[in-house]
Amino acid sequence: MEGNYAECQICKYKFRKPDVDDTGKRIKCPSCGGFARNYHVSLSGTVYATGSAEATLTVASEPNPEIEAVFKLDDKFTGKSIIEFSNIVDEKLIDYFKAHPQELKTMNRRSFEELVAELFHGFGYDVELTKQTRDGGRDIIAVRNSEVKVKYLIECKRPDPGNNVGVQPVRELFGVKNDELATKAILATTAHFSRDAFLFYEKHKWELELRDYNDLIEWIRMYLSIKGKGQA
Repeated sequence: MEGNYAECQICKYKFRKPDVDDTGKRIKCPSCGGFARNYHVSLSGTVYATGSAEATLTVASEPNPEIEAVFKLDDKFTGKSIIEFSNIVDEKLIDYFKAHPQELKTMNRRSFEELVAELFHGFGYDVELTKQTRDGGRDIIAVRNSEVKVKYLIECKRPDPGNNVGVQPVRELFGVKNDELATKAILATTAHFSRDAFLFYEKHKWELELRDYNDLIEWIRMYLSIKGKGQA
């Protein structure tokens, strides 16, 4: 069926042929080596809805003869996170990055923002993933109303492998934080920071956080521990 294809959930590589081998086992992505997939399926096939508590959408298509998506009809959404609704990033994918942390450095940049948003959602924050723009500033707004109210602005940087994050984006994020009167600004990256970036951070460490590749791995460990899937 025209328009149907499998897409790597990590690097967005598109499989124009079936993404399984002769035994039906999912093959590695030839671009990044990942196994996680998004399946894009035309809805012109046959659709069946079953059950009272949930509906199952079944579409007959190629290269996947039958794809099912299950929707729980009695779920009540609280509005905590758009990640929770769209399931762009889930625990299984984060567990994958725990086992393959080097792939953080080459993953799709928007997917990296989605991953960080889901991490903070797992930490107990109400999360808003902002629209993609070229203006910079902040990619995620994380709010928590518990003992005290806090609002964090989070900027995500996935530079090309081998490149570090300099002081310029750190200065810009700090300016956005002050303009929006947020509690703290956080710059998270799959790389590391330059010396000048750290020097700037040291002057503003009560209003600014720099989190690099090693910190991301620790966030993933913490997230899975909270979800009961890892060791504290």
